[in-house]
Amino acid sequence: MASLELYINKQLCEIENPENFSIYLKRQLLNPAELSTKDAQRSYDISLPATATNNAIFGYTNTEEVKGKFSQLYDAQLLANGTKIFDGKFKISEIGKDYYKGNLGIPAAKTVKDIFGEMKMNQAGKWLVDFTRIEDVTTYNTKENSECIFPFVLYSLMPKRDTNKTYTPKNVYDASVVFGLENFPPSVNCLQMLEQIFKNSGYSLTGSAMTDERLKNLYVSYKNPENYEKLWGIGSLKISGTWGNYMNGVIDNYHINNTEIPGIPRGYITGNFFNSKNIRNLKKSESGTNISISKEGDTTNTAFKIPQTGLYKLFFKAVYRGKTEGLEDPAGMSIFQGSLANPIYEAKVLRYTDSDVLDSQMIDNIYCYNNIDQNLGDANKIYPKAHAVNFVDPKQNPHLICGLSWGGEDTSIEIITPYDNLLVGNGKFHNPIAISGGLSWSYGNKEGGVKDRFYSAVKSEGYFSPNNLDTPRKFVVELEDIPAEMRTHTTRTDDWNGTGQVSQIIWLEKGECITIVSTSRLAALKGKTDAWYNHEIDFELTLEPFTPYRSWLKMSDDGSSTDAMHWTDKTVFDVGKMNLIKLLPSAIKVNDWIDNFCKAFNLNIVNTGETNFELNVKNRNIINRATNIIDLDKCANVNQRSNESLKLPYLYDIGFTIDTNEEGYYNTLKEYVKDEDGNETDEKAINSGMGGGGKYYTGSSETTAITQTSNFSYCWYKDLFANEENAKQGINPIVSIPVIMEHEAWEKDYDYADMMDKYYSDKAQRFWYKSGLFDISIEGTPLKFALVSNSYTNGDKKLVLDYGNETDSILNEYFLLLLNSANSYTVVDCLLTPEEYNNLKTFLVKFNGDLYNGSVN
Repeated sequence: MASLELYINKQLCEIENPENFSIYLKRQLLNPAELSTKDAQRSYDISLPATATNNAIFGYTNTEEVKGKFSQLYDAQLLANGTKIFDGKFKISEIGKDYYKGNLGIPAAKTVKDIFGEMKMNQAGKWLVDFTRIEDVTTYNTKENSECIFPFVLYSLMPKRDTNKTYTPKNVYDASVVFGLENFPPSVNCLQMLEQIFKNSGYSLTGSAMTDERLKNLYVSYKNPENYEKLWGIGSLKISGTWGNYMNGVIDNYHINNTEIPGIPRGYITGNFFNSKNIRNLKKSESGTNISISKEGDTTNTAFKIPQTGLYKLFFKAVYRGKTEGLEDPAGMSIFQGSLANPIYEAKVLRYTDSDVLDSQMIDNIYCYNNIDQNLGDANKIYPKAHAVNFVDPKQNPHLICGLSWGGEDTSIEIITPYDNLLVGNGKFHNPIAISGGLSWSYGNKEGGVKDRFYSAVKSEGYFSPNNLDTPRKFVVELEDIPAEMRTHTTRTDDWNGTGQVSQIIWLEKGECITIVSTSRLAALKGKTDAWYNHEIDFELTLEPFTPYRSWLKMSDDGSSTDAMHWTDKTVFDVGKMNLIKLLPSAIKVNDWIDNFCKAFNLNIVNTGETNFELNVKNRNIINRATNIIDLDKCANVNQRSNESLKLPYLYDIGFTIDTNEEGYYNTLKEYVKDEDGNETDEKAINSGMGGGGKYYTGSSETTAITQTSNFSYCWYKDLFANEENAKQGINPIVSIPVIMEHEAWEKDYDYADMMDKYYSDKAQRFWYKSGLFDISIEGTPLKFALVSNSYTNGDKKLVLDYGNETDSILNEYFLLLLNSANSYTVVDCLLTPEEYNNLKTFLVKFNGDLYNGSVN
């Protein structure tokens, strides 16, 4: 008889009759009528005497009222002949005066739900990868075992340019296609994603699945609502170039505002650098596609969009050059020489919504209404010091961000103009301008008051009265530690040349567009027709993401700072990084995704330690090598056995989620609906398509069926062609790619332009493998996008992503189905040694000369 020792809380329990003491363990390794395996252990009731030793071990709960005595779990180990055959817990179920009764068992370990609760996939922390420029798309697509890939997958019709409102066929990939990076959301590596999610919650993830080559190379599609915010990576945005209003005999596009103010005849004229016929050396630098440049005839159009809401460090630099060339056109726009001696010029960065913004521009560098609440002739007017920043009130220009102003003095008139700064001693006007960081002076006005506030900070000593240059009256902004080479200032070397720069902290909203313009006084040819002063401006604009927290700004309502702010404070945005977690499904819980992933590939996830989970391949552990055998012929014979039916279901039905409206599924429909006379109609039979699933009949007489449907979808592919002729004949496709869209988008009855705006990114996710590369240019930048497929092959390591009854399918590689209903259990009652019991899961069992896989009860 085996010698049994029971330890509770590492103390040896006393047993009343050691010779007769026995513990019956129940253990089940395999249930052939289920798709999964398990290894569960528990004992029948056992009794222990209430000895002094046992009373001490259990805290004298048999003699005193102890709170929670029946809910406490005690560490327990059971040894037989010195071999540990059980390591778990002991729970008391009954306490008598002379005994303790309870059960040995292994309590449920932590589950995935215990760890992640209601957390959604896109809330699972950070997974930062480098993304500093659009060329990183190629880097990830050519990298071995990359964290993510950018696959050539269609979630919408290919964006195309029309020719006379006509588009090439929907399945033709030609020169009219104009892809943007937003058309290619990343696809993450499944196992690396799970590993990172567990790591973010303080757990490691190990196990046999993590080293399975076919799972290690598996990627999953993007899934989120159409309007979900996609961030490829946020980094610095920079654009530079040279603009001129009159170059090589070409007058640029312009906008005229005929508003006149006292002492200033005529109005103002504005040229838009981002919609120009006269832009040169235009260069951009960024990590995504927030700056796009395109040509429309002889005009270059630039779209500059803000990638994410937050505070940005803005640096704007410009060089002004007046030109002497002129042009007289009595019937149109004339060109005058661009001296600074009389006219005034401003290079400005604006929030841009539409052309009305440009039509309303005027000179903003003024020192009276509407810019500041003081009249032109007020004796107590205040000004910034000479050539220091002049803050522009939203009442004056709600679209302004910042800018530079040169000129404005006019010796030909005796009156004081709105541009005159009495603190400028040399009579040469020039200074930076920037939107005020406080409330508008008109905020409290019942009529015409501006309620919007624009959060901004530019270093300023403040505004002073000409009678007191020691005490600032307004607009003192402490923005410290700006590098010397970036400090806000302007210069004017003569009447033909000026420079300047602005360093600003500015709050910008995601999706806002900005532009750069030149606004100047409008001249007149012989007092009759309009004329434009000839000038060129070199410009450079840089936006660096700083922090998403507006509270960083210490600005009061009156436009002064309440405390010092520091330019060198640490950037909070993950600049130059892409957070892959934020691109995961926003409507799916982490634990649901993991459960469904395990179901799809028949994996098991279990908590194996304080900070570790294991993800294991299961149901592939049926023993088929006769290297280790437990010989039951030594302890039982054939007369002691009985046979029991496996009770197999008559059907295993395993498959994916199928959206019958999807284009991919619709194209696999082979059958047609029949009318009352049995004739086929033009309507396809909706259930006749191929969805990657499988049905397996066992021949069992049982009436039960096991159905398992994955929450993931099968992935269908569609051919693209180089021209319409090949597309009509279905010959020579150039590529075959996943099309995750509804069939409606491909129906002939729908207009291409209408359907091109529909985006179907919220469809069920699907799996694929990287299979190749495909060249696509985005805004002139050649990139390599990943091609994907439903199969993986690397030597003898193969997998096809369906549940068909074929070699290398998910079903045959990761599931175990017993399809022969003639098989049965062989039930044997016998006694095993502790070593044999402990090895049941990994040894074959020999009985009556045959070898078996064992299950024990």
